[in-house]
Formats: sequence, C-alpha cells, structure tokens
Amino acid sequence: MRTRLALAAATLLAAGLAVPAAIAAPAPSARAGALPGPAQLQQVDGQTTKTYSVPTRHGALYLEVVHPTRDGKVLPAQGVLTLSPYSVLGRNGDAQDYVPRGYARMYSDVVGTGNSGGCYDYGGLREKQTAFDLVEWVARQPWSLGRVGMTGGSYDGTTATAAAIGRPKGLTTIVPEAAISRWYDYAYSGAMRYFLGNEALGLQGPGAATDEGFDTPFAFDFGLAVPPPLDVTSPDWAARFADSVRVCDEVQHTEKGYDPTPDYDAFWVERDYAREAAKITIPVLVAHNWGDWNVKQDTAVRLFDALTRSPQSKLFIGTRWDGHGRPGGDYKAAKLAWLDRWVGGVRNGIETALPKVTTQTSDDAGPLAFTPAPRTTSLRLESTVDLGLQAGRPTAGAVTVPFSTGGAESAGLAGSPDTVLLQTAPLTRDVRLYGAPTVRLALGTHRTWATLTPSVVDVGPNGPSAVAVTRGWLDTRYAGSLATPTLGDGKSLTTTVVTKPTDYVFRRGHRIALLVATSSVEWTLSKAYDGAPGSPAYSLELGSATTLTLPLAGETRGLFAP
Repeated sequence: MRTRLALAAATLLAAGLAVPAAIAAPAPSARAGALPGPAQLQQVDGQTTKTYSVPTRHGALYLEVVHPTRDGKVLPAQGVLTLSPYSVLGRNGDAQDYVPRGYARMYSDVVGTGNSGGCYDYGGLREKQTAFDLVEWVARQPWSLGRVGMTGGSYDGTTATAAAIGRPKGLTTIVPEAAISRWYDYAYSGAMRYFLGNEALGLQGPGAATDEGFDTPFAFDFGLAVPPPLDVTSPDWAARFADSVRVCDEVQHTEKGYDPTPDYDAFWVERDYAREAAKITIPVLVAHNWGDWNVKQDTAVRLFDALTRSPQSKLFIGTRWDGHGRPGGDYKAAKLAWLDRWVGGVRNGIETALPKVTTQTSDDAGPLAFTPAPRTTSLRLESTVDLGLQAGRPTAGAVTVPFSTGGAESAGLAGSPDTVLLQTAPLTRDVRLYGAPTVRLALGTHRTWATLTPSVVDVGPNGPSAVAVTRGWLDTRYAGSLATPTLGDGKSLTTTVVTKPTDYVFRRGHRIALLVATSSVEWTLSKAYDGAPGSPAYSLELGSATTLTLPLAGETRGLFAP
C-alpha cells in the first residue's frame, strides 16, 4: 500500500505521446466560510512517551502514547489515535500537531503486526474487533478524558473505519485519509486483479509512483506480520511473541487476494466496511485524492455515500495530479479544526465552514482550484462510423470495427491494432467532468466472456499529447454480479463499464476520446481465456450500441465543433 517509485517516461515516449506540461501550484480552496485556527485545549509545558499493552479478544495490542505534561505530571487529555501495521516506519510522527495543544497522541500496532500479538487478518473480523476493544480501553484510562478521534492515511485510515462500524464508547469522530472502504476493491476492479500502476498517459506524470498495491496481502502476511515484537523488556513480551509467530490465515489471504475468478463471497463481505457504514453514527471527514491509483478514489466516494446515519459527514478530495496520500490546499487546517470540534469539544463552526464536498479540479497542465462539488447533467455520446463520438443519434446501422485481444493503454493513441480509439470533434469551450463516466460496449465475439479496459482520454489540439483522465476494468462474467459469474452466448457481449470518478476540465480545442481495449498491461493482470479455442478477435458495434456517458457541469448544448 505504500508508494514505490518507477519511471514511466520511456513508455510515454515509445508510444509517441508528449510529456504533460509542468504541474502548476494549487489554487486556494473555495470555502463556505473561513476555517478556524487550531485550538489550545489546555496549558502544556512538556510531554512524555509511555507504552501500554492493551488486552483484546484476539491478543494484546501494543500502544504508544505521547502524553501532554505540566510541571512534570501527565495531563488527562482527549486523544487522537492511529491504528497501523506500519510501525517499522515509526510511530507518532505528527505528535507536535496535537500534544502541545493538549491532546494525547496515540499509536497502536494492528493485530499480528509490529509489537502486537495475535494474527494479522487482512481487514477482517479480528481487525474490527481489536480496534473496538482498543478504543474502549483507551477511553476508560485515568489519563484519558474519554473522547477519542481516529485518523491516518492508507491502512492507518482504513482501521479508523473498521473501528467506527462497531460503535465503541468514546469514539467521537474518524478522519480516514486515502483509506480502503471495501477490501475487494483494493485487490480487484470488475473482478480484474490490479497489477502495475504505469502513468505514462499522464495523471501524475512521467516518473510517477506505481500505486498498484499488488504486494497486499502478501507483504503483510509474509512481511510486516513476520517479525516478532521487539519490546523484549515488557512483562507480556513472551505471550505476544508466541501469539504472533503461530500459523494464521496466510494461505487463505493469498488465495483470496490473487484469485483469477474472485467471487465476492463471505470472505469479502466481512471486509466490506462501506456495506456496514450505516452503523456509523459519529461525524466523519473522508479525505482522498482523485489521482490515487493505489487505494482508488472510488473507495472514498463509496464510503462517503454510505454514511447515511452520520450526523456530520464531509468529503475533501484533492487533485488528480496527486497520488496516494492526503489532499493539499488547506486540508490540514480543516482536519485539525475537525478534530478540535469533535474530539476537543471546541465549538469552532467547522461543520458550516466546510462544504459538504470539497473537490479540487484539474486540467492537462496541473491542479486548479478547490470548490464545492458542482451540479452535473449526463451527456451521452454515441459512436459513429468514422470512429467519432457525437451527441444525439448518429446513424451507424450494423457497422462494426475489428480489433484483437490485448492492449496497452500507453500505446493506444499510436494506432495499436488491439485497441479502438473513438473521439469527439474539438470542444468549443472548456467543460468540467465531475463524477464517473459510463461506457457501454457491444462486441461480436465467439467468446463467452472477455475482459474490457476502457479509458477516457483528453487529446490535445497539437500533435499526440494526451492525458488519461480515468479508466475502468471489467471481466464480463461479473457484469451482473460480483458474487455470481455468468457466461455469454458465444455470439456477442453487451455490457456497461463504470470508470473511476474524477474531477477534470477539458479545455477548448481539445477532444474527448474513448480508448477501447481488452487488457491494460500497465494496470491489471491479463486473464487466459478458458473457453473454446479460436481467433482472439472482436468486432465493436458502432452507433447507439457503443456509447460514452459523461457527468458534466454546466451547459452541454453546442459543446463540440460542427
């Protein structure tokens, strides 16, 4: 889940594509009101770090707390807690944001990792229950004032949601950042296994991080969960050591995490936090970036939409030019004010200062402004016989275009025979895309299933420069249900692929393109066809059978040049 660096420029140049323009500095946020500054909860003149062993139903959790002090004595305090498997990277690195203002900053190791006992559980029941037990234990301690907020990025934020669905006493808010809300979606999209994260068509630019997450769960079961607890002087070290080195569920995790036919079964239902998000009855601030292709951006939107019983829920989502991590702009100020309000008990008005959704749009040159979410209308573009996309009802009849299996997103604009590129006429004005484009495809094929990997692309007015705006993946066996695969009739396949949501401005003179392929080697593992042998060819039916529907802000009439 952590970012790793890789060079993408070579692929970009090989495909004949121009390098995207330099990223511009982010514009200031648009706000419903001025953000309050950080609050001082109590007078503090020092701090001290203490460690605790927290009993839970599935083994003792290691907890490190940076306590505020005055005159050398620990001050009872409200707490900000992170539950993480990444203790090897350090604990409580942001304590100075909280402790000098009167908070206790707390960091605990996930069950089965770091100095905690028990078995690592890949987001499952043990993680949810130990998170619950941890919060309730903290809230009862004499050094706690009984209110706890949980926050963290990536896995560290995922555990906050895991705790909140259990509704432990004392948990007053969570701020999950770049966090998973449904573990199935971290491994798969449309039942296709994520693999690499090649951003050669833009997004984060050449040299961007490979945010694929292919190392999960393997690197946790056989990496972070392997080293024994290191605090050998602790009284219960031997018990935690014995608890953490026993055989756990590593084999099952590996089978489920790397399955070529991944049915959404009871294993994944247990790890679907969005499905249980209606149980969350505390305020929630969800944070993410549109450009996060590690913990994909749709996971934040899914959690936010599922918070139907939260009294205050907000979404703060940064540019598609930033990847896995926290949003920029004044997000940090918003987060600190949010925790002051719901953990510190400070009536600072953050709930009205923040819009329901704060989103940062972008264009091909870089990040633009943060704004409230725009209103959108759907515009359906139909394919044409000249490989165009056009609003209205173009005549196409039974015209089809052949293409073969395979495909590399980064080579699609170079005329690769294993892709089809459909594009609009030039735009007459700027237009903002906000949400998830939907692709409907009709294919003639002897195969009873196929994999489909469409991308929505911004094609510049000069030469082959392009930015991949968003993309989607689907194994057609799972089009109707992720739980129950269904085969086609061996004659044709008609299906809909929902791409990942984004916020992006197409500029005047640019074209909106749809790149159709059956695999994307930069992103997902290819699947071997297990049906009857034959030529791996498809015919894409044009006209109303193959369409691209875009959620656009503003007027859509007269959007394209004649």
